[in-house]
Amino acid sequence: MKMLKALRVLGIIAAAAGLIGIGVGVFKTSAMIVALGVGTIKAIAAASYITLGAGVALTAAGTIPAVVGSIRRQNDNRLLESRRQAEQKNFSEYAKDSLNPEKTRVRLEQLRKNNPKLSNLVDCCYEQMDRIDTYQARHRTLLDANEAIYLEDTVEVLDRSEIRMCQNFRNIINCCILIENTDKGTEELDQRIINAAFADNEEELKSIATLLNYCVAYINNYNRNGVSDRSELDAWLKIMKSSMGEK
Repeated sequence: MKMLKALRVLGIIAAAAGLIGIGVGVFKTSAMIVALGVGTIKAIAAASYITLGAGVALTAAGTIPAVVGSIRRQNDNRLLESRRQAEQKNFSEYAKDSLNPEKTRVRLEQLRKNNPKLSNLVDCCYEQMDRIDTYQARHRTLLDANEAIYLEDTVEVLDRSEIRMCQNFRNIINCCILIENTDKGTEELDQRIINAAFADNEEELKSIATLLNYCVAYINNYNRNGVSDRSELDAWLKIMKSSMGEK
């Protein structure tokens, strides 16, 4: 910046000197012609044009980079502010609906961005979220393919399982807040809470997998006989609901 300022000052001085020299050539008097001679005045005029050109070039060399740099800094500041507002919006939306799976994903990615050392932990959360998404998709395909509207009540149970998993992810996120926007690693986190959350989610995923097996068995029996005993399926649904604190 000091060099650019020096170029601008030197350019202005040179341009001013050139303009003065050109002025001498334009507004020359008879006395000046006699005193200096025509050749000298022409030489002064030529040198003045050269000096003016050099002054303009130096001024431009000192001004253009400064202007470009200023514009770049303004754009960078606007971009940073835009990102800050977007992050604040994502945080606010998650805070209002922390059991929403998609908003949970966004919040986890925000944590990773603010502290890259959380990357592996976030990936572990994503892995469990991807698995329940897969189970839900397979369950829906199973019901749709067999027009099994008689099993719509199982969809709600899967949704409740996903909410329970999001509650566990919320506990993990709460731990991560302590090192968000720092350079600290996951060794600073309460591993007991994190491990308990992952373990509970694993149990929930196993329960969901078992539920899907019961649904397949029930649908196959129903398709074959037109009737089927739901006692095993209903018993498992009751176990899942009980584990969620429902009756």
